[in-house]
Amino acid sequence: MQKRDYTDNMRKVCKEIDLQDSPAIYLAEAIANEQLTPDELKALIADDHNLLDAATVNYLVSNKIISERELEDECGISHGFVDMLGMPITEMIDVEGSIQQIDEGTLEVYLWGIPSSGKTCALGTILCAAKNNRNIVLSVEPVANSAHDFGYESKLESIFTNDGDFCVLPGRTPVKTNFAIGLQLEDLKNKIHPVTLVDMAGELFCYLQWLPAGSHDKYDERHQDALGSLNRILVSNPSNNRKIHIFIIEYGAERKAYKGTLQDQYLTTGLTYLKNNGVLQNHTDGIYVLVTKTDKVAHNLKEGEYEMDHIMDFINRNYSNFMGLLDRCCRDFHINGGVLPPPFMFDIGDVCFKNFCQMDTSQASEVVSKILLAEREKSWWKRIFRR
Repeated sequence: MQKRDYTDNMRKVCKEIDLQDSPAIYLAEAIANEQLTPDELKALIADDHNLLDAATVNYLVSNKIISERELEDECGISHGFVDMLGMPITEMIDVEGSIQQIDEGTLEVYLWGIPSSGKTCALGTILCAAKNNRNIVLSVEPVANSAHDFGYESKLESIFTNDGDFCVLPGRTPVKTNFAIGLQLEDLKNKIHPVTLVDMAGELFCYLQWLPAGSHDKYDERHQDALGSLNRILVSNPSNNRKIHIFIIEYGAERKAYKGTLQDQYLTTGLTYLKNNGVLQNHTDGIYVLVTKTDKVAHNLKEGEYEMDHIMDFINRNYSNFMGLLDRCCRDFHINGGVLPPPFMFDIGDVCFKNFCQMDTSQASEVVSKILLAEREKSWWKRIFRR
């Protein structure tokens, strides 16, 4: 997909908009001072529906810099998204929890990623697909085990409701918070799959990077609590359950530093900690990579380029350290039969103004069927290989 030719004004705005404390005021002043025309603003929004967040767009509409009709007719924004402008946006999920232990008799599925990588949205969409797609799951029953957090499950269910629905995406999870959701999934052959989905704190891998570097200004006791929870359930007192580890890579964020460090370094540091502390050596049946926010891929494809080829090139160029270590872990510990599977392309639907989404669970359904419900080699056979 080819962008239109941008004026100097448009190129300047694209570079500076994310650097502004108040993008809304910046744009209003740029138009008032004739540094950007209303038509140029509309062209930018038309090219990238996520250039601006919902609060900024709502400010522009409220101050008559752009109209709702213009957003729909000239920028190509769905009426459903325009109609949501003004709805409350939360910066953080108002549920806290810390896992003490995970009961035996379930498949533990861990989601790892840094803040804003789309980890919580991925979990919410996977949960929605499992509960609503009867082509892959006949029934779902919550499990009231010691780790299950009904408050967090209810929060995600209230946001990620069903295919085609419009929703306001959740904010960040609290720094020290880890959540677990226990489910019994019945597949199409009436086989029951006990699964516990575990959402680990987003800043956990960041803390592992900051701690040895002595970056005391970046962490506090909340980060120590998050690491304590990880060590409690995976290092010092792990269960005998089979485990799956899903690592989240945000598409398009390869050069976006979070508190001074790139995503590849955080992921590599976190994976190294898991490897060195014996988390991957025992009971790990699968390692997978989810590349989130891949709805942006079509915008960047070269002529004749396939999406998966583009994703593989993106990963190999920008995450070579992390992917190389993942591949070695699979070989050394005979995970996934010794082979790292291709990454999953993952998006949650049509995202607009950074905070709104019209849900599409098709890719989440693929994760449910190919990861959560997959038949795997027996643990005794794996132990033979690991001796």
